[in-house]
Amino acid sequence: MVECIFCKRSDKVILAGFRINKSGKKQRYWCQKCSRRFVPNNGFWKMKSSPEVIAEAISCKKRGMSYNEVSKHFKEYKKGNFSDVTVINWVKKYGKVLSEFHLKQKPTLSGKINLDEFIFKIKKKRISLGCKR
Repeated sequence: MVECIFCKRSDKVILAGFRINKSGKKQRYWCQKCSRRFVPNNGFWKMKSSPEVIAEAISCKKRGMSYNEVSKHFKEYKKGNFSDVTVINWVKKYGKVLSEFHLKQKPTLSGKINLDEFIFKIKKKRISLGCKR
């Protein structure tokens, strides 16, 4: 159930059409308790660009591109005309959240693991790959 962002009630919320802007189409709701319309926060509250564009900008920055190169990347591929300051603000706002998400991800490993040119077989034992002195 969707909760009203104003009165925090969820039992009196009904659908009320859509809100359409350049970032896309979003479901709008109406609260019968406080008689207000709202769009719930999906993490990209009041952002004019789509979440895919913002995620791509942060990904480009994490791959080592400068802020200026990221803004040129979007201009070249006609995905938007964003300044480097806009990209800086996106990285400040969403970069920490995405890095915390990546830290929580745990890979599932089984069988063989390729590490450069070396192949190790993993059994039930824990294998240390560090150098001993």
